[in-house]
Amino acid sequence: MEPLKIMIVEDDLFTRRVVEVIIKNHFNEFVVSAATGSIKEAHHLLERVRPDLLVLDIQLEDGNAFELLSQIPVIDFKIVFMSSYSSYMEQAVQFSAVDFIKKPFDESEFVQALDKALDSFNDREYPKRIETLLLNINEEPQNRTLLLVTKDGNVKVDINSIEYGESITKGAYFHLLSGDTIHVSFPLRRYEPLLSEYAFFRCHPLMLVNLRHIESLDRSSSEIRMKSGTIIPVDGWRLSNLINKRDSLTMI
Repeated sequence: MEPLKIMIVEDDLFTRRVVEVIIKNHFNEFVVSAATGSIKEAHHLLERVRPDLLVLDIQLEDGNAFELLSQIPVIDFKIVFMSSYSSYMEQAVQFSAVDFIKKPFDESEFVQALDKALDSFNDREYPKRIETLLLNINEEPQNRTLLLVTKDGNVKVDINSIEYGESITKGAYFHLLSGDTIHVSFPLRRYEPLLSEYAFFRCHPLMLVNLRHIESLDRSSSEIRMKSGTIIPVDGWRLSNLINKRDSLTMI
């Protein structure tokens, strides 16, 4: 079996060399077929090389990753995104459950990212992830879609449709305003950093609530009532922080 072709798009020459060395030292399954630091050149190389996997920095000197992807009619390769700073584009990648690695990274982190990429070659849901990603890039942050990974496949949900998340022994439940409940494979803590910027608050070790969907709050019992009527406990030491964050929403 011939090795899978990797193309690297990274404008920092040192990082590019590091990536090439890691691939050479750890993966017989891959061969680096092309590397560039330019969005413009990357577009031409993609047509010529037709890689199986693209290692793609989100922000380059002459443009960003999504300007490149928007020029490609059919994305028939897998992608590992890299970024050295937080941005709305990085958030869009994470919301879409696409492979992502934060720079600077160590060798083991990059090896783990490529191992996950190898697994994605058997993922029939992968096109849905890329579709969600490209939709999220063009949406206002509050209108973005979150891709939830379940045992039966990936489920797209609007962030605003989530009432609260509930931690369980194996994964988590997301309870929607519609009354539907989605069981995800990942723990709730996996989603907390993503959702905390969208008016979600960890009010209890087992609960992550959407502050916009709180109907009422009982300070004496440290409980909140959600729009669905569900009563959720609030840890006493988190109560004042929850109130402050909820009140700040009314000022926006």
